[in-house]
Amino acid sequence: MTLERPSPDVVTAVTRSADLLREGRGLLLDLVDRAEAGDAAAAGTGRVNTVTAHTDRVDVDALLIRPDGLVAWALPTGRDLDATTLVRALNTWFGQPA
Repeated sequence: MTLERPSPDVVTAVTRSADLLREGRGLLLDLVDRAEAGDAAAAGTGRVNTVTAHTDRVDVDALLIRPDGLVAWALPTGRDLDATTLVRALNTWFGQPA
């Protein structure tokens, strides 16, 4: 998947999702800038990187991706965020917060 994300130096930067996973951490991709997804993922701070990005995908608003590239959780387009399911996925795949 190719993503466009805001960058302080360049108007848009094209990045591959694999590049964002190189650190070996989980990745929450917020594809439509839904602040509540990032807020809910705050429980994963230190274990998961959160990136707001834009892509041509129209079937999801956010994805939680494991370091091996598999999707652990997805928020379908237009659905209300159930923070409990996101936190459960964070805890299942990345452990309980310290």
